[in-house]
Amino acid sequence: MVGKFFMLSWEKWEGSADEWNAALQKFPDYTIYQCHQWGQHRCDFGWFPHKLVARHDGNIVSMAQALVKKLPLNTALAWIPGGPLGPAELLDDQFRTLLRSSTGVFNLYCRINPMHAKQDSDIKKLHQAGWRPVSAPLNSGISMTYNLAADEATRLSFASKNWRHNLKRSQKHDNCTTEWILPEPDKMLAVYQAMQSHKNIQEQISKAGLVSMLESFGSNCLVVRCSDSAGNILALRGALILGNKAWDIFAAATPEGRKVYASHAAFWELMRLCASRGVSWYDMSGVDPVNNKGVYDFKKGTGAEELYHLGEWDWANRPLLGLAANFMIKRRSRGM
Repeated sequence: MVGKFFMLSWEKWEGSADEWNAALQKFPDYTIYQCHQWGQHRCDFGWFPHKLVARHDGNIVSMAQALVKKLPLNTALAWIPGGPLGPAELLDDQFRTLLRSSTGVFNLYCRINPMHAKQDSDIKKLHQAGWRPVSAPLNSGISMTYNLAADEATRLSFASKNWRHNLKRSQKHDNCTTEWILPEPDKMLAVYQAMQSHKNIQEQISKAGLVSMLESFGSNCLVVRCSDSAGNILALRGALILGNKAWDIFAAATPEGRKVYASHAAFWELMRLCASRGVSWYDMSGVDPVNNKGVYDFKKGTGAEELYHLGEWDWANRPLLGLAANFMIKRRSRGM
């Protein structure tokens, strides 16, 4: 390592969960997917968190929570969603050597997904450090950010004319949109299943996934529901909160809810509640303008702005392992 990080050292994290989250939030590009609770959530599905930090003169300059799944033949997959955090040039052989030794395997495939803004200089640094763009990405590498620092009137003015019109339509019906204080996984799942059947799409989330998310994040998982006068849930929307940031995590509407624009009402109430809890920056958690244009148009209509991330990069200590891992991930991407 040269330059200002000459005395850099990567090491295993030995602090508490709260200390990890506090250190994480000192980085401007921190994400919910690198927090302790996300690691606990994914641990419920066989992905075990390994926390690493890089220090320079005693100060943390990079952090990585790798989710590791062990496979046969002394092999493991390491997935770092929303990270690592810190300068791209720090993700060098020292980092990979420590990660590999912490997993205790001989063969390691590692995929990273830094979520700060895409810059040519960082792309060059990742190439120089031995990383390569993946052949089977899990997402588009594009998200949207919604400015919750502005007041409601200003935010509404940022929305498209059509989006504002649909929000107004949603308010004409005798529906009730409120915070769901104790979200019930079975009822949430029923909304998702109604949506999936109507749209003829694959399962978006399982009951186990809902239970794990709600239990792992507790009060930092904020859910809103829009119900009709009979109490039937028409739409739901939820976010995960960490510090002054929040991330879209749940979104579903029944066919009946679509007819009365319940998703617009749920989103608007969720934004109001997030703002009341001090959230100023909201991440729409990815968009795909080509393969999921309907969702893209909804999120774009809110007035959110596109953000291009660095995207997904990978490394393997054996070339064939990289090819095999990309093939497997392409077939089983939702489990990551």
